Amino acid sequence: MEYKNLTEENLVLMAQEGDSMALETLIKGFQGFLNYICDKYYLKGGDKDDLIQEANIGLLEAIEAYQIDSGKKFRNFAFLCVKRELDSCILKYNRKKHSILNDAIPIFTHADKEEERTGYSYQVSVDRLIKDNTPSPEALIVEKESLSELLSCINSILSDLEREVLFLRITGLSYSEITTKLNLQTKSVDNAVQRIRRKITLGKIRSA
Repeated sequence: MEYKNLTEENLVLMAQEGDSMALETLIKGFQGFLNYICDKYYLKGGDKDDLIQEANIGLLEAIEAYQIDSGKKFRNFAFLCVKRELDSCILKYNRKKHSILNDAIPIFTHADKEEERTGYSYQVSVDRLIKDNTPSPEALIVEKESLSELLSCINSILSDLEREVLFLRITGLSYSEITTKLNLQTKSVDNAVQRIRRKITLGKIRSA
């Protein structure tokens, strides 16, 4: 049988009945189409291969769910399934990326003394930026003032190493991952964490 001469709809029906050659023919035949769709997307921190993988998942779902009596062209149905899968992928990535903000339990405080000392005026909430014995991302929330203002203040107080350790922890890296990334001993990272915790206590930043 010449599979390449069959319509996409016929190939889908055969694939649904367990014909592996029909399934392979469909997947191969749709790669150009999937590439075209993925070109319209951008996944920060990922690459096109990640998108292609998600698109293929969407294609397989389309093959499984397609009903020929719907009267729809399979390619149109597949486009919707692939787009939905890619949209979901981007949404999940963004939710994960911002979970540090969404999952925090804020404690708000005015740093009056520090405002007097440094001239900075800000109100922050810090839910233990550096937590012990937990792999989850640390929480950093800003109320009233923007995140950029808080980061600017932190940048003026913490050393280069402390800032680097802090932001690696915020992005979810574990102690062991930080030691590897920065080529440091575990004790050096732990000491940096302790210094950060001393400088950031309930949102009040003090000089070391």
